[in-house]
Amino acid sequence: MNRIKMKRLALAAFVAVALPGTNGAVAAADAPTPPSIDVLLKRLGYNEEDKAALLSGKIITTDLKKTRDDQLIAAVAMELNAPIATLAENARKGLNIERDQDVIAFGKLTDKGGTDEFGKARYTEKDGDEIKRLIDVKADGTFNLSEAEMKALSEALSDVKAGDSSAADKTSEAYQAVLAGRHQAYLEKGLDGIANYEAGAKLEPAEQLRAVYDQAKPFLDEFFPGLGKALGEFPNGQSPDISSDFYWMKRDVEGRPAFILAHQMVRSSEDYVVLTQRQYFVGHTYQSLQVVAVALPTEKGSAVFYANSAYTDKITGFFSGVAQSVGQSRTKEDLTKYFEGVSKSHQE
Repeated sequence: MNRIKMKRLALAAFVAVALPGTNGAVAAADAPTPPSIDVLLKRLGYNEEDKAALLSGKIITTDLKKTRDDQLIAAVAMELNAPIATLAENARKGLNIERDQDVIAFGKLTDKGGTDEFGKARYTEKDGDEIKRLIDVKADGTFNLSEAEMKALSEALSDVKAGDSSAADKTSEAYQAVLAGRHQAYLEKGLDGIANYEAGAKLEPAEQLRAVYDQAKPFLDEFFPGLGKALGEFPNGQSPDISSDFYWMKRDVEGRPAFILAHQMVRSSEDYVVLTQRQYFVGHTYQSLQVVAVALPTEKGSAVFYANSAYTDKITGFFSGVAQSVGQSRTKEDLTKYFEGVSKSHQE
């Protein structure tokens, strides 16, 4: 049975994806009209008892409806002792990434592209097992790579032996070219630029991200249409009122270092913050991830609504029902543990 431990896929100092759809009227303009706390609670499937628990300082979680067999999707809500302005500033600075305990290293990228931006995205001697796997790369699902990327890596690493003093540097340089190519393609074409992964069968991260966008679109269209347009039409449809930033991360995923490329958008005012993060390349284990987050003011600080949608082929197959149940449970457990730490940091 395939099993996966979704280790703290939450991203932040604050952070809702794929909020269930709405039949309400869609906003005519791009101006946001943020929902109330009661509306968000209802959309996510919470009740009055959950609301009371939220406003008493407890973290509440729930499953959200999945639209694909390879989807893990869960929601978390909590109240933070921090004002909206602080959460907005943290998000724009990327502190949500920095404070993720599973992030080993990260850096901000420009919208210009180029291999030079990935100079610090490196393997180290401690990553010996991962380097060996990459030297022996094949289409068996160990890595998320296209056929062309695997061929390029095999050629670049043909004379590299695991354990050599230069293995980490040479492997890093070869993989940086993959990251740069993925980033450049996304900058130019958005989801259309995301190549499929070859793992025996083709895995389609772009289609996964389109599916979760379609799931979140009714909510975004009603309350945050400008952000919804910017996310759905990227690289077109952008607005000066929405910050748009790119990051690389080296993150511990299932005990292995994984390089991840993420696109984060933030829009805020004095009465709300809304954030999306799209992971458009993930090195292994899961294929893509989408976050949409909303924070609203309360008497004590801010109520944060978060949902996380990750896609992985590790939960499909004969035992998919059991694997999905395990994955969903672990996702909620890990999100809860993470936000317990987040809440504590805002009380200090």
